[in-house]
Amino acid sequence: MRLMLTSFGIEQAIVGQPTRGSMFIRMPPVSFRRLSAAFVPDYELLLLSDSLVMDGESFGQLVESPLRAYSQVADTLRALRGEGRIELVDFVSILRANSDLLGRMIEHDMRVLDQWVEPLRRSLTAWQEFARQSVETIRWMADDLLFGHRVPLEMHQAAHGAGNISLLIDEALSSSEKRKRKEFRDPLREVLRSYLAYVNANLVLSNELGVAFHDWLDFSPFYTAKFLTVGRDRDSVQQGRDQLERLFTVSFPELAILDTKGLVRALNDKRLEDLRQLVADAVAGKVKFDEEFAKAVLTRVLRNETKTRKIRNVLGYATMPVGFLPWIGTPLQKLTEEAIGIPLERKMKARNKWFYMLSEIADSSESQKSSEDQRLNQ
Repeated sequence: MRLMLTSFGIEQAIVGQPTRGSMFIRMPPVSFRRLSAAFVPDYELLLLSDSLVMDGESFGQLVESPLRAYSQVADTLRALRGEGRIELVDFVSILRANSDLLGRMIEHDMRVLDQWVEPLRRSLTAWQEFARQSVETIRWMADDLLFGHRVPLEMHQAAHGAGNISLLIDEALSSSEKRKRKEFRDPLREVLRSYLAYVNANLVLSNELGVAFHDWLDFSPFYTAKFLTVGRDRDSVQQGRDQLERLFTVSFPELAILDTKGLVRALNDKRLEDLRQLVADAVAGKVKFDEEFAKAVLTRVLRNETKTRKIRNVLGYATMPVGFLPWIGTPLQKLTEEAIGIPLERKMKARNKWFYMLSEIADSSESQKSSEDQRLNQ
């Protein structure tokens, strides 16, 4: 799958507004589930993508002088670029060429303001939860997290500060009567215009480039509302990502991809297609990632391992006479065992290729971590 990563605040560039200031401006989406000492790439999404399309300036800004908060994201995207998996495009030139269309889209959206109240409310709720979790682990980012994205300062330079605007928006969202009053309705209109201009920019970019896209998850309510108007009731990209996240949180949390090396290794492994097919089956309702699924997979794996050991023992006895041949006996015995045993093992493991792939990556990551810990303790 070829996928476009959005560039937050990209729509400001086509009207000459500043594109720097907030730590989120021109940055790609990050994981809303995992938090550490910095933002983390959305590994579930990246596992489902063969190649990515990104804005060239955003990519350069991210990898050439990344903020500490984006260091892990920068490392991952830099590695994917080195693998030839990232295509850089000038988003701004595409948006400028479609400026008339974007103008008509926003004017159409703003004709009925109340249709966007619920999407905005849900969007802010999603962001506030992410901000709360982030502040708990990354306290030095608190101010930017709470105000830099929820009500971006660059978008609202008019009569109020970001804090005052936030309070007015909260009031407007909580009361239909207050939304009729100018002091609440005008700030709400400006905030919605900013959000929708950004959403529309991504829809135009996706259409012009002919690719699906992935945005910051707090904007999902707006896209859901947009898709309904054109007869789409679901986002297949998001559904696949959500199912893979469920596999990694409910069924097999110990197999989750947690770093760049693991991601690159998985992307270059042919068995990844089996994992993607499994996810597609889950989206289609053929598979449910729960504890029962995990038990069933582990039962099959253990049964296969038992059969494999038996086959190895039988082959060892069967090829033993070959080992007594002078000079070539032992090498020939091993070659004979492999020629017969490996195809049989592959056949037994065929149904769970994805599991063996993820297990190998997890074991490798754990071994590397243990080695690093030992070096640090010496």
